[in-house]
Amino acid sequence: MIEVKKKLVVSAVIPAHNEGGHVETVIAAAKKVKEIDEIIVVDDGSTDNTAVVAKEAGAKVVSLSTNMGKGHAIKTGSEKARGEVLIFLDADLTNITPSKIRKIIEPFSDMYEFVKTKFDRAGGRVTRLTAKPLLGHFFPEIETNFEQPLSGQFGILKSILQKIQLEEDFGVDVGILIDAVQAGAKVKEVYFGRLAHDERTLLELDETAKQVSRVILDRAAKYNRLEKGIEVIQSQYV
Repeated sequence: MIEVKKKLVVSAVIPAHNEGGHVETVIAAAKKVKEIDEIIVVDDGSTDNTAVVAKEAGAKVVSLSTNMGKGHAIKTGSEKARGEVLIFLDADLTNITPSKIRKIIEPFSDMYEFVKTKFDRAGGRVTRLTAKPLLGHFFPEIETNFEQPLSGQFGILKSILQKIQLEEDFGVDVGILIDAVQAGAKVKEVYFGRLAHDERTLLELDETAKQVSRVILDRAAKYNRLEKGIEVIQSQYV
């Protein structure tokens, strides 16, 4: 007897803050992916027309009255989503395509539980100068196996995400990755192609680097990695 695989319900969640100029492009690409059953835009306290544009483009819009941070938007979107698989996409992507989005979804048919993306793009300063070095000290298995630990384009089973402590800010992505790996989730990193979006200012990147550092160190303490990681640092640099 041939086993017929049950189709998983897929929700695409797009956290957005003042992305009225780009969010329509992301929604349009997601609408062309037949595997996606619903598209949710979490308008994170935008002061522009993000909510209006998203609604007119055909997305379900959840509006927050104030800017609460990317992590809070991810949490809100996941709670509102009905999908068993949650796909998260940045709202400022300018070259997103249906084929790229499908690369996130396809591994779930092979029983993967968390799918991260790696990509080509200019920049990546927080990844190179903050995330990768810290992960190398405290979570070397993650630093070695994941080229883009901060990628905002990822998919995860809702059942797993519900068990993870979600950070409120930009530390959310690396926190989810660490917790999923530590929980033993079946994880895969897929090549997403070239990624293009608005570059953030140095001031914004500085704040992101602080948030990412805090989360990695918090998780190192949670998983008893601090002492060993500090020993590694001392052996290399002292």
